[in-house]
Amino acid sequence: MTETDCTKRPLQMPERFIPYLDKHRIYKLFKDMIRDLIINLPRDHIKHMKIYLSHHVYINKDVDRVMLLIEPKLTFGIEALARQLIKDLGCFVITRRCVMDRYEKHDNYEPGHVSPVLMSEVTKCLALKDPVPHAGWLMFDHPCTVREARCLQQDGVLPTVTLVLMNTPPPAPPASNDHTSARNFFQQDFEGLKYAYRATLKEVHIEEEDDLEKIVSKCLNAVRACSTGAQGPKQGFHVVGAPGLYRVVLLGPSGSGRNSQARALAKHFGLVYLSFQDIFNEAREKDNEIGARIRKFGTSIQVRAEVVKERLLRKDCLENGWVLAGYPTCGNDFELLENHSTPPNRIIFLNADTETCKARKLANGVDWCTGKTVPFGGPRVLRHPQDNEEVLDYELDAYFSDALAELRAAAGLSAEEIDANEPFDKVQVKIQAAVIAAPIFDIEACSQIRNARGD
Repeated sequence: MTETDCTKRPLQMPERFIPYLDKHRIYKLFKDMIRDLIINLPRDHIKHMKIYLSHHVYINKDVDRVMLLIEPKLTFGIEALARQLIKDLGCFVITRRCVMDRYEKHDNYEPGHVSPVLMSEVTKCLALKDPVPHAGWLMFDHPCTVREARCLQQDGVLPTVTLVLMNTPPPAPPASNDHTSARNFFQQDFEGLKYAYRATLKEVHIEEEDDLEKIVSKCLNAVRACSTGAQGPKQGFHVVGAPGLYRVVLLGPSGSGRNSQARALAKHFGLVYLSFQDIFNEAREKDNEIGARIRKFGTSIQVRAEVVKERLLRKDCLENGWVLAGYPTCGNDFELLENHSTPPNRIIFLNADTETCKARKLANGVDWCTGKTVPFGGPRVLRHPQDNEEVLDYELDAYFSDALAELRAAAGLSAEEIDANEPFDKVQVKIQAAVIAAPIFDIEACSQIRNARGD
């Protein structure tokens, strides 16, 4: 970093340094250090920064924010368990009764009506009230529905570990009744909350002979395991070394909704939306070496990779993250993308069947005035030349017969697959959950699973 002269103002950071700072979370370290300096205002700021860095080496973990989900069949004393856990963890407790007491005193409280948004706002105030943020919290009996859980997640009330206390599942559990029993206001939607908090889920199996001390020991071991990143099979994920910026690739056949979903995802997370076709068209019109090569010789795998690389290294993508749709289209494309200095850290497949893809593509047309994709049938709407059945059949056949297998093999086990046949909003929620989910860890190696897919 000798090219950076700190005496010059304004200070310009070379763009190739930014991926390294992002990967090792150095930006976050600087922000935390500056916040600490502003709060403490030490006389010797250099000495204070050295002490802060030395503490950071040994205390580089979040405070414990634990959420308890109890299987309805369990009948042990949850209050006694919570008291023992907060004593051992040194954190504060947040229950539904605590939230309701403050909710009913809120200015916007309406008797007989429960607002998940307002409940989330009250919960956030409790979680941010000093000294709770520094000591951590333990939450049980709240939230009770998936809607409340989503509101808490959007407000930033996120657990570091979600403990699911349940009976040890039998080898082949019977399913005599697929319907859940009726719940009252204070009973939790157990299965729904397990799905909502799957990113930090940790199952704790309770045996009939376990006493309170044994249950507390199991819970504490699960919290420590999540803090160190050691996860067991089907025991959930934990954010260890997760990236500071999201770099997302949406893969799927034509008609799966990849571009529409990418736009919505970029808007939600503040990412840069990148459509490969738009990037390629822009590069072809430029008066540079790549543009001249495209106009003279056409496209190739290497040219496509250079076009994408040039766009991903621009300042907006480096600072905000990005979501890319329409690329890669084969295994070679994916390997070249992985070799970039800013490779994707989220790979999501949108799986849709041929009939659904064709129906969606043929139902849309192009407004000849604006050039936007709109539902077919209006006075200014024309059929796009590439949206005829023969072209679609060829594209879909090429994707499902060759490209999909190559892309899955190149993406490996870290890729997420989502059913894109479902409604748009439901698919978008699943994509957002896949983006914010933590990386998968191998308990034997205690490291993130590498790309190693055999099919």
